[in-house]
Amino acid sequence: MATHATATHREGLESGSWRSVTEALDESTANRVTGALHVDGRISGSIYLIDGEVYYVHTPVAPGVDCLLQASGTVPAAAFQSAWTTGAAAGQVGDVLIKSGALSRGEAELCTAAAITDGAYALLTAVPVDTGPVRFAAGEGHWWGPVRRIGAAALDVQIRKRMRLLERTPPGNVDDQPVVAAGRLGRHHVVLTDLQWELIVHANGRRTPRELARLLGRSAFSAILESRRLITAGLIQVARPEQASQPAAPVPAAPVPAAPVPAAPVPAARPASVPAVGGGGTGAEPARATEPAPTTERASGDADGPAEGWRGGLRTSGRGRRKPDLPTRKPEQPNRRPDPAHPMPLPRRQPGAALRGVVPVPPRAETSREPSILDVPEPDHSLLTRVRNALEGLR
Repeated sequence: MATHATATHREGLESGSWRSVTEALDESTANRVTGALHVDGRISGSIYLIDGEVYYVHTPVAPGVDCLLQASGTVPAAAFQSAWTTGAAAGQVGDVLIKSGALSRGEAELCTAAAITDGAYALLTAVPVDTGPVRFAAGEGHWWGPVRRIGAAALDVQIRKRMRLLERTPPGNVDDQPVVAAGRLGRHHVVLTDLQWELIVHANGRRTPRELARLLGRSAFSAILESRRLITAGLIQVARPEQASQPAAPVPAAPVPAAPVPAAPVPAARPASVPAVGGGGTGAEPARATEPAPTTERASGDADGPAEGWRGGLRTSGRGRRKPDLPTRKPEQPNRRPDPAHPMPLPRRQPGAALRGVVPVPPRAETSREPSILDVPEPDHSLLTRVRNALEGLR
């Protein structure tokens, strides 16, 4: 019965009645055949079956068990090479690794399931133009061996689950495009998984998410899904054509500060109408050593000599001679209050000159107005300091 089913299966294949990989796999599982389905085209690969159940899928677009185990560091390269030399001819490399203690049974089954699901997803979801004719090889096996078997119904459930998850995770056109890490973080802090961190570190603008999965020894589906999430978060981005064709840019050196541009010389301020003394004078005002010191009080702006404009309250005129200072009013006694009936007249201001101090404002008549902040005397800082020290001592 099995021989008749295999013959019918081979005849159906040779007649070209299989229009897709899915149709060939459905018929192979229904006839419970043992062998391999070889798919040609841009997306090529092989599906290995035992009694109609898939036990391994090989395709260049998804990492196999050899890559998953060695690139991730689960199995050393020397141990894997030794197991392959021992059991490849008999198709028992997986069993050799398990018996040698280099790999546990659970790890081997999980790794096999990941390779089967990744490869089947790539072959069964490819568009018909990317896959060529399907060839069946009866009795052909794979060197890994039947460590884990997956039925066609369970495999279809896993593929549909991945398709729905990827459909809900935009963007959907970046799976086969090189990605590069973003140059600037768009937020204050982020929380990353170990796979996301590895993708960001190795995204150099020349590898696609599928190639990064092979480099890191990760599942192709997981690398594609996390790459989409990182692109949405702004942590990686699709590389521009010039970034994908050029090698990784070196770390830029620290910028050298440019030499300061010399400022234009500022001309010295020319003295206002100061005549030179004699024929060979320097133009500066000569010192008046023989003149007696003035006894009239001067404002603070006159202490350092004549000033211009409103700062000194002086105006130069004629040949540099200053006008005489206005007589200043003597300050009143602290306890003396002016008569409200006869307010003190304001001093007359010379045109062009500034006021020499604050003009005292006579107090107004006692009214029922609210006290102003101007009426509050200056606080005694020393008293306040003593009070604060005393309060602190009571703690």
